[in-house]
Amino acid sequence: MSYDPQRHGNRTIEVIARARTIEKWRKQVIAGQPDAGMFAFIADEGEYLPGGEGTAPTPLTYFVAGVAL
Repeated sequence: MSYDPQRHGNRTIEVIARARTIEKWRKQVIAGQPDAGMFAFIADEGEYLPGGEGTAPTPLTYFVAGVAL
């Protein structure tokens, strides 16, 4: 008997992310799922890092928020 993903409730999930530098530590990521929509995220480091301006959440903030969800 072969393995049937549909029968076992498995499915493939595709997530795409494209990142670019805006300025200094500030980055923009366009991410999402092709069938559910794409979303823009801006991240920046705090002023504690040379070049960081604290204009957006840090990448670590996004990571921790994602884990909390």
